[in-house]
Amino acid sequence: MSCVLSFTGDDVDVEVLAALCPVNPHVIFRKGEARSNRPNARRSVTSGLSFVASEANFDDFATQKEDVIAFLSAHSEALTKMRELPGVEGAVIDFAINMRNVIFQFDRFEANLIAVVAPLRIDLELSQYPAATKSKRLKQYRRVLRKNSQCA
Repeated sequence: MSCVLSFTGDDVDVEVLAALCPVNPHVIFRKGEARSNRPNARRSVTSGLSFVASEANFDDFATQKEDVIAFLSAHSEALTKMRELPGVEGAVIDFAINMRNVIFQFDRFEANLIAVVAPLRIDLELSQYPAATKSKRLKQYRRVLRKNSQCA
């Protein structure tokens, strides 16, 4: 699950929100409830739900964006109702991608995606995760970044 759409709000009725949802929610959470079954699980600070907007791999950002455009276009009426539901304070699409083995990583949200997202008042988020091979070297990257920032 690399691209997730979430709707949140402190006082949102998650049952009504879920009923409006065009697909089955992946996660439903309620303010004050534990986020997992673990004994020391953190409590949710807000209520809402999340569902998958694209199942493209972490290394296929282009397909994630294409899938999201198709998903938002197909379900814009239901998503508008969800966004306008009393208590909904925010909506965000989180694109999860691999960190590439580069010094600087640049990724873009094209105008056609923004044109579909903007009327729905949904924020865009980009989360970068170290690839399996890169995660082993993550400490090394952090050391180099710290060293370079101290030299500046």
